[in-house]
Amino acid sequence: MATPIISNTGTNYTLYYNVINYFRTIMSNHPGISVATMGDLWDFGERQFPQYPICNIQILESDFGTSVTNFRCQLMIADKVKNKNNESDPTTNEQTIPYYQVDDKVDIYANTLAILNDLTSYTQRGVQNFEINEDIICTPFADRLDNGVAGWTAEFTLTTHNDKNRCLFFLIPVDQGFIIEDCLTGDRYKAILDPGQYSSTIGGVFSTVKSPGLSNTYGNLVCYTIVEPLSADDWDFVNLPILQPGIIQTCQLCNLWINPKVWSTTPAAWSGADAEFRTWSTV
Repeated sequence: MATPIISNTGTNYTLYYNVINYFRTIMSNHPGISVATMGDLWDFGERQFPQYPICNIQILESDFGTSVTNFRCQLMIADKVKNKNNESDPTTNEQTIPYYQVDDKVDIYANTLAILNDLTSYTQRGVQNFEINEDIICTPFADRLDNGVAGWTAEFTLTTHNDKNRCLFFLIPVDQGFIIEDCLTGDRYKAILDPGQYSSTIGGVFSTVKSPGLSNTYGNLVCYTIVEPLSADDWDFVNLPILQPGIIQTCQLCNLWINPKVWSTTPAAWSGADAEFRTWSTV
């Protein structure tokens, strides 16, 4: 009994499993195919099967477009090569050999190419949600594998819809989202704090870089107060690092740390590469 064709309605064909299951279904339903397999051709070439022809599906690579998933597919149809029984004239010992030589490779090429045409045509015309928008490249083989088979491989790009639903689950840890406030300007931002660093405390103050990826030199540093927790999907900063010495008690202490004070001089005498970022503040 033939396996029912997979229903397209409600099936997410951007999933690898569903693409493989679809091809194994149509391969198993084709009357010219005895065994349907999937996997690498090198493994296939080491195996012997109880029946032939064999059809194998392999996904070579995949890429995500704006709203699609593209699968680079390879379909292979193979049959066991068999030598023909050639007749010999008993008087002249003259052999009659078919024009297509002493085996049935020509028959195999003809049959397996026709099967490939059936499978790819059905995929192009008989189902929804799959598109093949380019030529299907078919290549014959005979001596490529070690198990004495011949046939064709077809390579093509299969395109299916990918809605990229962001609402399936929330990937940011809920306990790491906060409203933070710039200690100097009072501007507020929505930020995900780096979960691998110090624990976050409401009302705590921490120092960080002005934008993730900047070096933690004085000109790139800023102090924030943690105002309140927040769950959202629109963030100003993600994985914002918390620098040493970690959570600081007040904005005043934080500003002292990120803008070191030269105690033996006055602001007018400060010099050096970071002088313009220093502030004259006391504890």
